[in-house]
Order: sequence, then structure tokens, then C-alpha cells
Amino acid sequence: MYVVSVINYKGGVGKTTMTANLGAELASRGMKVLLIDLDPQASLTFSFYEPDDWRERLRDERTVKRWYDGQRGDNPAVTLGELVVSPGPANAQLKGAGRLDLIASHLQLVDIDLALARGVADGDEYDAELFRVRGSLDQGLHDPALDPYDLVLIDCPPNFNVVTQSAIIASDHLLIPAKADYLSTLGIDYLHGNVRELVDRYNADSRRFAKIRRHHKVAPDIAGVVFTMIHLKSQQPIAAHQGYMDQVRALGVPVFPTALRENVTLFATNTPRGVPVVLRDRTTSPIREELRQITTEFMDSLQPGSAKKPSSPAVTVAAGADA
Repeated sequence: MYVVSVINYKGGVGKTTMTANLGAELASRGMKVLLIDLDPQASLTFSFYEPDDWRERLRDERTVKRWYDGQRGDNPAVTLGELVVSPGPANAQLKGAGRLDLIASHLQLVDIDLALARGVADGDEYDAELFRVRGSLDQGLHDPALDPYDLVLIDCPPNFNVVTQSAIIASDHLLIPAKADYLSTLGIDYLHGNVRELVDRYNADSRRFAKIRRHHKVAPDIAGVVFTMIHLKSQQPIAAHQGYMDQVRALGVPVFPTALRENVTLFATNTPRGVPVVLRDRTTSPIREELRQITTEFMDSLQPGSAKKPSSPAVTVAAGADA
């Protein structure tokens, strides 16, 4: 089972859209995919469930907040497997053996992060408790009920708080959606450096605090940066966007060859819930083909021994008019 965190310091870069459509496309190819929404804004959750439905069916008992409550000792502990739900409309579009499931977020998850941080700061054994909290999601994903999944995609909040750190520690790979602008480019550089520092610290702490002799060494890899909301001219990114894309390649970070063009409908907050665009039969926009190409490139990046090098300066876009 691969675990991949979808992350960027900057919000509004299409992170949730990428997570939902990537998971849906992989499920349509026959994979069993679990999405975990760790963002308190719960945008991924509301991509599949109406707010009223979330309140009635999920809010009290079936969100990741309940699991984190158990980690703090405030409520009885539950396993992650107990929180999995299957969004009906999306799964109804799957023709084969694939499945797309979700562990929903909660609007009060931001309070959980603050409580976890306070618990670390107030403890007598600061380093040991921080090590435990950072590794909690990794341990939770070892729930036998999750064994059937081929892939877990974690939608992270746009920050580097304790919950985000726990997702990184639990991950095999990181996927970074980004706009081709100054703040996104700057954020990728900082994120890359902070991840290295976090991983080095965690691995050092694991030798100090792990209760077993053979500790699990954490080494998440960057699967790649995927550029979103690109403006095109003659089927190529405009010069301003191309410049920022080249700057990211110069950092030595892998960049996916395919970029995702700007699409007001796709990235709007009020798009129809329940079925990601890659599963909508009537969608003919070239953006659907771009999402599928990105999915293929994503899977190639996860294969053992595959080369993870920055792509060439040119990007691939699907043919057709902008949509």
C-alpha cells in the first residue's frame, strides 16, 4: 500500500481538486483507493458529501477528528478503519473492481491540532511526546482493515502544523500541486527544506524513543510537482507561467510533464458534489485528458527504480480549446 500526502503551503492551488480526481481516476483503473481529508476546511469531504449529509451522517461519529480525539485520550480510541465511508455517487460511476473510499474531515480539526501542540508543549518529556504525535498517523494506517487498499491519498492543510507533520511521516511520497506564481515557487523551496529537517529529526528521535530495537526509518520521496491553473497561448504556458515553472525545475525538484490548465468550473468552490470530473461521462473538456495524463505520470513516479528527475522545459497539454 502506497501512502501519498498531497501538500502545499499555499492554499488555492487546486490541491483538493487534484486529490479527488487523482483518486477517482485510479479507482476507475481498478485500484482500491482511500482518501483521507486532514484539512479543517473539509473541501475534499464536501467534494463528495453535501454539508447537510455530512452533518447528519458523518459529523459526530465518522470523521478523522474522532480518531485524533482518541489519540489525545479525550475519548475512547477508535481505529481508522472504523471511520471509512464510501461516497455513493462516485462509486456508482466505477465499472470495474476499483473502489474510492474516504475518511472525512471535521471543521473542528483545527482545534485538534492546537490541542496536540499544547499536549506536546506541556509534557515533561517534550521530545518523546512530539515523536509519538508525529508518528501517530503512521501507526494508525497499520490497521488491518486498511490492508485491501492499494493507495492512500492524504489531503493536507496548507501549513506545517502537527497534523501535517504526522501525514508526512506516514507517507511514502509527497505530491505538490502548485500554481506558477511567486508564492508557490517560494513555498516549494521552503517545503522541501522543512520536510528534510522533519524527517532527519524524526529518524534521530526514533533511535532514542522507539520501543523496539529495529525502528522504522522514514524516507518520504517527492513524487513531483504538478502545475495547475496554467494559462495557455498556442497550447503552451504563457511566458510568465513558464518562467516560474523553470524556477521550480532549477530547484532540482521533479516536475510532472503534464500541467493542468485553468478551468473556472473545475476549480470553483460550488461545483457539483459527488462525482469528480474524471468520472463524468459527459465531460469532453481537454482538462479531463490532462487529469488522466497526470495520473499516469503519477503512477510512473511511484514505481520502484523509476527515474525522478525534473522534466524538460516543455509541458504537455491536451489538444483542444481552453475550457
